[in-house]
Amino acid sequence: MFYQLFYPRQALLVTASSSEKTNLTAVEWFMPVADKPSVVALSLANNSLTLDLICTSMEFVVAVPSEKLREAVILCGSTSGKYIDKFEETRLTQVRAKKVSAPLILEAVANLECKVLSYTNAGDHTIVVGEVVEAHPPKQDNETEPFLFSYGSKRLFGFKRD
Repeated sequence: MFYQLFYPRQALLVTASSSEKTNLTAVEWFMPVADKPSVVALSLANNSLTLDLICTSMEFVVAVPSEKLREAVILCGSTSGKYIDKFEETRLTQVRAKKVSAPLILEAVANLECKVLSYTNAGDHTIVVGEVVEAHPPKQDNETEPFLFSYGSKRLFGFKRD
C-alpha cells in the first residue's frame, strides 16, 4: 500500500468528547496546515468512534505523547473505544481543557485544543481540519521524547536529546 512509503511517522493521541462519551485514539496521519491562524489536519477512519465524537462536538484535542507512553499509544491505535474505556485501560489522566470539551492528557508532552473548521470524506477516511484555539506547550523540565510509529511492526523509534 502506497502510504507505507511515508513511515515511520510521529504518533499522536487525539481526544474527543460528547455529552455521552469520551474517547482517545492514536493518529499518525496528521499535519500542520497553517500558522496564522494555527490550523491542523488529521485523518480518521470513517467508522471511528473518535470521528463520531468530533463530528458531534466539533472540537478535539491533539496530545503529543512521549516515548514513555508507547504502550498506551499502541493500545489506543489498535482497540476501539466502542468496546473499552481507553482512559481506564491506559491509566492516562484526563485534565479539563480551557476552551473545548475534549480532555487534555496530563502525561502528554504538549496538548492542542482545536475547534473543527471543516471535515471532508476522503474514501475510507475523513480529513478533519481544526483551528488550534489553545496550546499547552511542553514545560521546560518536561522530557520531550516524541516517537515515531513504523507501520505494521508496531516498532517505535524514540528521539533522545543529547
